[in-house]
Amino acid sequence: MELKNKRIVITGAGSGIGKETMLQVLKYEGVKVLACDLNEKNILSHPNVIPYKCDVSKKENLDKLLKDADKKLGGIDIFYANAGFAYYEVIPNADWERIDRIYSTNVFSPLYCLVSLNHSRKEPFLFVVTASAMSHLSLPGYALYSSTKAAVRSFIDAFRFELKPGNRVMVVYPIATRTQFFDAAGKKVPVPFPSQSPETVAKKVVKGIESNAKEVYPSLLFRFIQILDRFLFFILPIYQKIEASKLVSLKK
Repeated sequence: MELKNKRIVITGAGSGIGKETMLQVLKYEGVKVLACDLNEKNILSHPNVIPYKCDVSKKENLDKLLKDADKKLGGIDIFYANAGFAYYEVIPNADWERIDRIYSTNVFSPLYCLVSLNHSRKEPFLFVVTASAMSHLSLPGYALYSSTKAAVRSFIDAFRFELKPGNRVMVVYPIATRTQFFDAAGKKVPVPFPSQSPETVAKKVVKGIESNAKEVYPSLLFRFIQILDRFLFFILPIYQKIEASKLVSLKK
């Protein structure tokens, strides 16, 4: 897909991967971005960027976002569902509200937007969603987060076959990305190895859009380990045990 003159919605655009992706797409002529974040003050000031405050965990906010995108952009060519967060924890108890909060943001929001766009749009669109390498390899401390990203991956694997002609989905699987994401997950959260910069992920996202990719793996190392694990099946379980050892301080 050519990015020139595209109308793009990006959620979680105030920081991290969302912000860096916005910077990358703005390099293309005529691109306009509706940049969504919980705090619109975090959004980059740019003549082709429209700051938009939105809590994507609420259905009514998403309905309004899709309508406002038509008004402010004149339509949607690309919708990047990037907003999400994690808990880093040893789960202390059965807390329905806590589970509901992360699923509403990480799962219900992108799934609802994708289905809504697929049924309501007359013009073809590209739907991009940030999953995670943890959707393939769940990590200790991130049980709920890993499960949300696995749910997104599983849904899209099947829903691709329900997309109307012309509509497409691209799933992004970043490894640990050095952003405020880990600060928000808890106190003194260790960043899993390996890690990468949000700029690296954003460049791969843009490259994936241009090449009409179905999936984007920003880390070649992670992709290699995935393939290697098919033959040396003990690699990933050992990695999980190493990450589990970091939870000791949280268990005390």
